[in-house]
Amino acid sequence: MTPPAVSAVVRPEISLLGILGYALVAFAVVLVLTPWFVSFLRKNNVGKQLRVETVDGKDPTIFRTYHQNKFGTPTMGGVLIWGSIFLTVFFSRILAALNLVDHSLYQRGQVYLPLFVLFTLGILGALDDYMNIVSSDDARMLSAMRKIKKAVLASAVFLVPVGLYFLVGYLKSPPTQTTISLNAGLVGVMVWYAFFLLIMILFVLSGAVLEDWLRRVLFGKKKTGGLGTLPKLLSLLVLSFIGALWFYYKLDISSIHVPYYGQVHLGLWYIPLFVFIVVGTSNAVNFTDGLDGLAGGLLVIAFSAFGVLAYVQGLFILSAFCAVCGGAIAAFLWHNVPPALFFMGDTGSLALGGTLAVIAMMIDQALILPLVGFVFVIEMLSVIIQLTSKKLRKGKKVFRAAPIHHHFEALGWGESKVTMRMWIVGGFMALLGVIVGLAA
Repeated sequence: MTPPAVSAVVRPEISLLGILGYALVAFAVVLVLTPWFVSFLRKNNVGKQLRVETVDGKDPTIFRTYHQNKFGTPTMGGVLIWGSIFLTVFFSRILAALNLVDHSLYQRGQVYLPLFVLFTLGILGALDDYMNIVSSDDARMLSAMRKIKKAVLASAVFLVPVGLYFLVGYLKSPPTQTTISLNAGLVGVMVWYAFFLLIMILFVLSGAVLEDWLRRVLFGKKKTGGLGTLPKLLSLLVLSFIGALWFYYKLDISSIHVPYYGQVHLGLWYIPLFVFIVVGTSNAVNFTDGLDGLAGGLLVIAFSAFGVLAYVQGLFILSAFCAVCGGAIAAFLWHNVPPALFFMGDTGSLALGGTLAVIAMMIDQALILPLVGFVFVIEMLSVIIQLTSKKLRKGKKVFRAAPIHHHFEALGWGESKVTMRMWIVGGFMALLGVIVGLAA
């Protein structure tokens, strides 16, 4: 099966030894940088805040019973993971420039999209983590708002010439049937672009009243800190929607592969499906990241499985990228197994979950994703079932706690046993997913 996302793109070759070599580089980068990074987190008090309420606003008795000792453990380790992935890709670029290798990992047809999702969701998660940390201290919150304003101003200054560059480049390009048909769309995009820049400028110039309103919008009424549910979800929807438009219009993809059946044309329905898969997977990994080593081990398994499927399809660069992701996460896992030295945080779980979903779409294995990420799906379903039960059954619960890994903790399994058993289930189901992907 040739995935439509890359069927018309030149696919550079890279040896299996080269793929493993890049994975080793990513692994080494994380291991080498970990002591410095953890020291930096501790120096700046970037520690985990205990959950003071559940998703539905109740008291998290079970969570506090088993996780009280984790308060203050450094978090935002995901920055180290995706930062090391970028460093490895950059390193491959240097090797290619020196003619030491034929192709770098920075390849448009196979890596641009995963890198875009990894970076944007990583920044979104980092903002959520940072706000969660500083929200308990008004002084730190005020300082954070000022830093965010400076970052937004810098981004606005950067985005103005970028927007003009692409606009001028588009206008200078020879008119074709495609560009002519996109003229109306270009006007709409530029209007939204200008509106976005205007909002950014207003945010930078905002006074105390607007700042207070923004704080309430960003954090909502919850006590847990971090971004509010609405702005976080909207950000995920917007970013995944951009990816969906790229797949549909730029890559001309509107179908998915159904195992043992073939391609099914979806038309415009492909866009909401893409958004659902990316948002769902990123949130599922985020919910799973609740025990030491749990999400990290499952992500290593999932990226390895998709790396195998990409390699078999001849997508060697994408396979190498999966290996790099797996290597970086494995090195993080080295210090994340119980008791964890530090946590990946939302900046890791959201970014890696979204990237995993995009890779599934690129190799046209969206329907294999529930097998490769089986535990992620179960964790997400447990939260949905628990919330639905409480809503419809007047507070009655199906599980002792949700996500389901906390339910098993409450049964007396112990954190390490829950983690390892879920690794076993995840590994078995991922193997089944690979078999189905190869056979179908």
